[in-house]
Amino acid sequence: MVTEEKELGKDFITPPPFDLYASFIDSDNKSPIIFILSPGADPMSELKKVAEMPNLRKKWESLSLGQGQGPKAIEAINIAIEH
Repeated sequence: MVTEEKELGKDFITPPPFDLYASFIDSDNKSPIIFILSPGADPMSELKKVAEMPNLRKKWESLSLGQGQGPKAIEAINIAIEH
């Protein structure tokens, strides 16, 4: 990694910050945003900020997956696909 940073510069080894709003604009009902989180990660505050935009207030759902939540997730995905 030292070699890459020395040869290419820091911009090539530092990932850009995640922009949830830009990702949302790029998404639709056929290309949703799916979060796969590491322990301790919680994007909910950023999600709520985006969801509070006037044109989105009724267009998002949150579902935390855990034991027994599979059927609810499938139902939510199917509803999103239809709308």
